[in-house]
Amino acid sequence: MSARPRGTDTARVIQVIETTSLRGTGDNESDKCRIVRQYWSMQGELLAEDDPCKDNKNK
Repeated sequence: MSARPRGTDTARVIQVIETTSLRGTGDNESDKCRIVRQYWSMQGELLAEDDPCKDNKNK
């Protein structure tokens, strides 16, 4: 008998602020121009960042 994935236990809609900004100079491979998305709480706390040039293990 194999284990089956449980799936999602709960889900809810919450209010956050999503910002997008251009980051990087584009001068070389280590500083490419890209769009970075950040997610903020209504109290101004950074919750998550999606930067395509970084390892996003904490998404």
